[in-house]
Amino acid sequence: MLRNEHLQKLADIVGEDFFSSAEYMNQLYSHDISALPGIVNDLINPHAEAVAQPTTSEIVSNLLKYCKENNIQVIPRGHGTSGYGGALPTKGGLVVDMTRMNEIYDIDKGSMTIQVGAGIIWGRLIEFLEDEGLSVAAYPSSAPSCTVGGWVAAGGCGIGSTKYGGIREQVVEMEVVLPDGEIISTIKPIDEVFKDDKPEPFFKGDKKFYWESEVGSENNEESTSMFIDSNGTLGIITKVVLSIIPIRKIKPMTISFPNKEQTMGAMQAILRITRPFYLHFITDEFFGMLKELDKAPDVAGEWLVLCALEGTEEENNEFAEKITKAIAMYHGTVESEEIGHHEWDERFYPMRVKRLGPSVAPSEVYVPLERMVDFIDHCNKHFKGERMAMEGAVNHRNEVAVLTWFLDDERRRIPFMFGWYRSLDVINIGIKKGGRAYSIGMWNVAHSRQFYGKEDYTKMAKLKKRTDSKSYLNSHKVFPGPLYLSTRIGLLIMLAAAIAVLIAIMVAWWIVPSILTAYVPWVVVNDPATFLLWAIVGVGVGFAVQEFANLIPISVVLSMGTPFLRLGRKIFH
Repeated sequence: MLRNEHLQKLADIVGEDFFSSAEYMNQLYSHDISALPGIVNDLINPHAEAVAQPTTSEIVSNLLKYCKENNIQVIPRGHGTSGYGGALPTKGGLVVDMTRMNEIYDIDKGSMTIQVGAGIIWGRLIEFLEDEGLSVAAYPSSAPSCTVGGWVAAGGCGIGSTKYGGIREQVVEMEVVLPDGEIISTIKPIDEVFKDDKPEPFFKGDKKFYWESEVGSENNEESTSMFIDSNGTLGIITKVVLSIIPIRKIKPMTISFPNKEQTMGAMQAILRITRPFYLHFITDEFFGMLKELDKAPDVAGEWLVLCALEGTEEENNEFAEKITKAIAMYHGTVESEEIGHHEWDERFYPMRVKRLGPSVAPSEVYVPLERMVDFIDHCNKHFKGERMAMEGAVNHRNEVAVLTWFLDDERRRIPFMFGWYRSLDVINIGIKKGGRAYSIGMWNVAHSRQFYGKEDYTKMAKLKKRTDSKSYLNSHKVFPGPLYLSTRIGLLIMLAAAIAVLIAIMVAWWIVPSILTAYVPWVVVNDPATFLLWAIVGVGVGFAVQEFANLIPISVVLSMGTPFLRLGRKIFH
């Protein structure tokens, strides 16, 4: 827990105007885009205790050095647009909001790169580049609110990824502040980045906090890629150098189909013809929800594909003609240009179906395109009776980043709690079909080894242990962390144990009195003194159970608890 002296020192480091421990601020930073069941508050402590908004890398360095020395939990955060728990506190602590580091530092048209602060919003960056006749190659569907650093840290694919790959393929270099406060550039080889010898201080006014790193001369891809998808566990990203491309004309085509088989077949056919800038679909259930909202276009079929071509007008028209001919065998209908542009303009608003909820339980997983029909059939059977919207976008590896939305109502606390299993089951079904988790964060930590690969995961774990052995920086993300049971749950466990011990003794005397008389006659509850004695023993047992539970990784709890959540949902839904 942060004490007053901690709060004052943190405010001194970041500046009074950029620090707050007010309760309303803490509440704002204790959530991400997902609504979580109330029980989560009893399994971990997702409540921020203070918020800092640094404006320079040196201030971030100061914060991390102080927090490491005082064992204060630190949670880096962009705009919290992900739903995987990567920006949530797990043991209280300080949230470091990076959105004030939002400058555009340099644009190099020779190397076609741009250096920006990690807190800049993608939408603002795209607008700036458009004025220069340039663009980023790919950007998230949450671009109007998502930060560059947030997407780099969480990883994933987005708009443009069908042709150019995900964020991993766009990052050239980063500036990162390591858990010990050292500021490094990822152009350094990985072994040098995480060297054991102490760096030389460069800010003579305060040797306790500020550190420098020598900049290497060669780009080392391994060092840069190590921090992408790492969810802020290995360091806080402060600056990013991205690849940029010249703006080219986009021609959006909306194509409707009668069913999933025709839709998936046509998408594979399109990829055999060309590599679109963006290839995306929505299911008939999603389309039906849009109809309820009066947001659905007037089209022939209810399975919609958005195919955005990129190139010169001549190139786009040529490929559009080839695609039109190819999809005829799949009973596809190319809708009007007006509808095509309407769907392209709606690409930033996948959550518009939330109005029907009023809550949604999202999930996302990569599934090979050729297994999508099987995946959809499995989901429809597994989640029968649930209202599930599904959409997906193809990446450069011909995987579909499938995003599902389950309509729900978080105000119905018990059914909503049990319904949490759905987000986990979607990922498990996708993996069974040859897919992989979309992002790790906190809720998918059980899939970390498969997601990163055994070799890379082992390397990351070693680096984490070397620079952050106590896991004060974004704990429980990527690397499994234990439960942090609330005081309320702890008291309930001890009370339940006390009652259980008393009942067990009384039942035993009723069933097998002769055995107890012969061997343990002192185990008895027959007066207030013995009642109190064994109640205290029960409390002790409960305390031991609680301490043991606090050693269990949350990933194990999620895996073991999913079947019970699934059963509870069937009972209470």
